[in-house]
Amino acid sequence: MNDPVRSARRQRRAVIGLVLVSTLGGGCASADGERVSVFLSAGTRQCEPAAADPMDAALQRLAAAGVQATAPRCGHDGRIRAAMCGLSDGRILVVDVPGAMLDEARTLGWRPLAELPDAQLRRCG
Repeated sequence: MNDPVRSARRQRRAVIGLVLVSTLGGGCASADGERVSVFLSAGTRQCEPAAADPMDAALQRLAAAGVQATAPRCGHDGRIRAAMCGLSDGRILVVDVPGAMLDEARTLGWRPLAELPDAQLRRCG
């Protein structure tokens, strides 16, 4: 039973996925020194106000390690979680780093944004 509506939906999803991967680059580095989008949990919890701006501290740690971060932005990891005080609220910090410095960023806890396919990004603030 070949349903033309389902087939068209699958095809549309495949095209959208290819466009997103080609547009966003999937967060992967290439050999020519492209920048890689990486993320870190903001460390914020449900029902608790953030003690300070987590982006400033994260950028300072990267700079101290010699990692040149650009394009800071915030977002949500896109994961569904139980609503319960004290649990992570899913907020993430995102920056771009040179592909050659990805290992240094990883040692500081940053991971490629491509690992969070459902992440939703926005400007911080």
